[in-house]
Amino acid sequence: MKLISLNIELNKHYDTVLDFLKRETPDVICLQELLEDDFSRFKKELNMEAIFKVFSYFKNDPYYQDIEGKRQGVAIFAKNIVVSGALFYVGNEENLLKSKEEYLSNEEFKKNRVLLWVDVKDKEGEIYRFSNTHFPVTKKGESSLYQLEVADKLLEKIMGLEEFVLCGDTNAPRGNETFSRLAKKLKDNIPLVYKTSIDQNLHKVKGIQFMVDALFTTPAYKALNVKLIDGVSDHMAVVAEISKN
Repeated sequence: MKLISLNIELNKHYDTVLDFLKRETPDVICLQELLEDDFSRFKKELNMEAIFKVFSYFKNDPYYQDIEGKRQGVAIFAKNIVVSGALFYVGNEENLLKSKEEYLSNEEFKKNRVLLWVDVKDKEGEIYRFSNTHFPVTKKGESSLYQLEVADKLLEKIMGLEEFVLCGDTNAPRGNETFSRLAKKLKDNIPLVYKTSIDQNLHKVKGIQFMVDALFTTPAYKALNVKLIDGVSDHMAVVAEISKN
């Protein structure tokens, strides 16, 4: 099955993102940083079944002042979803039901991380399990105590899914402690030839050389022809063919 995982950077690249996804015609799409207000648009334009969960309000940032107060989340789109689910492995969904003012008033309210998963049936009737998440950002890609806690709690919860493909933006450069904790339990499928998954032209900060976008698998799955494609968003798109061992 053809898979694409991509951090779309909110509303900054909708035309290029949608054109790219329609052109590539993947079977499964995992998106990070999709605005809640735009989920219906993506579902309609991609003409796919989908699941979406909010994980945060967007905080004050002059670069994104047009979306102040909106909510962002993660989504999975697929052509034939059999069953799907979501779990908050840090925080809880009730925090996202608070007003923006109440949400921002307490640091604990802002600590919410969600994992989406779907079972998708291929043309032969085989079931594949895909999951998607988004980790907190840290200064200069360092492993903060909170980010490490997020990684540990994700691993604790996700192993209940048994066999799966995991996509997402870890905000943790490959080689640091956060990423390494994931890679000790799961197979990292991004080829080592890629030193960064940050688009060098579209990202607002130039010159970042961090491999932060992930494609992990458990032993039941293998990822073939994995490549990163730039020119789509501030992160490069992860494209792969997923098959079963």
